[in-house]
Amino acid sequence: MPNGPVLSVVTPVYNGEHFVARSYQCLRQQTFEDWEWVVVNDGSTDRTLEELRAIDDPRLQVTTYEANRGRGYARTTALARARGRWIVVWDIDDLYFPDRLARVNQARISNYDFMCSYALVADNALNVKSVRGFHPESAYMPRYFIHPTLACRAELARSLGYPAECRAGEDFTMVIGLALNYRGDFVEDALCVYQEDREIHLEKAIESNRNQLRQFRSFRREGTIRISPASYGLALARWWGKIAALQLLRATPRLYALTVVRRSSGETAPDWKLSEHRREFLDSMRRAWPVSGGTGHAEIG
Repeated sequence: MPNGPVLSVVTPVYNGEHFVARSYQCLRQQTFEDWEWVVVNDGSTDRTLEELRAIDDPRLQVTTYEANRGRGYARTTALARARGRWIVVWDIDDLYFPDRLARVNQARISNYDFMCSYALVADNALNVKSVRGFHPESAYMPRYFIHPTLACRAELARSLGYPAECRAGEDFTMVIGLALNYRGDFVEDALCVYQEDREIHLEKAIESNRNQLRQFRSFRREGTIRISPASYGLALARWWGKIAALQLLRATPRLYALTVVRRSSGETAPDWKLSEHRREFLDSMRRAWPVSGGTGHAEIG
């Protein structure tokens, strides 16, 4: 790889010691092998750094610093370190099916600007709960996807970037900016497994929605999103209402988990179903990483 790898797989991590080896195993099982793994250790206080240093692979490059600075800063740092032609989002505590990088490279060869996919939602034991598809276009939003499934041209990732000050909701500009202005390959298959239960955190949800609202208002001021005043007002009202409802849940935070079940999952193709070989992959991961070894709390920056 004289000019660098084709794909830069980027992973910010904070206190993810229980997931490093599993994430690396997912990478080693990928059918496409021209990649580097760019990991940013965002001030972890556990054994994350030791787990990373135990991996003997020249494709791994680790950046580490002492103070936790949050997801936005860590993702920005990863983009600056990446040498690949495409950036692949690869969160430490998610799982990715073995053909994911091959599908990314297929999108690259086909001259797409970005690629995204469905994501399975699973519990801590990797039992599938639901699937997240693509959110259809609305009066004030384009058709969009969830960030853990994203891969895109490196220059676009750096151009859109992540707000370095955001500790949650930092991916909104990237997702909406790509969906609005660039040509995407929306793969109607699940290439990612998102373990939702460990991410249920009320205060983080409040912060994430506030940051997304801030970015949305910035889009409107800059003319990135062109919508009528009525649609803009409706979008703001919905966001403010959601934030207000989340703040009320502070009195009974356990109720927040019940609201997550009602979260919109987007749309999938009418005839889509999980293939047998994907079920077999999940079974193999359950055997290799039983619940007791993979339920530690991790944050991706």
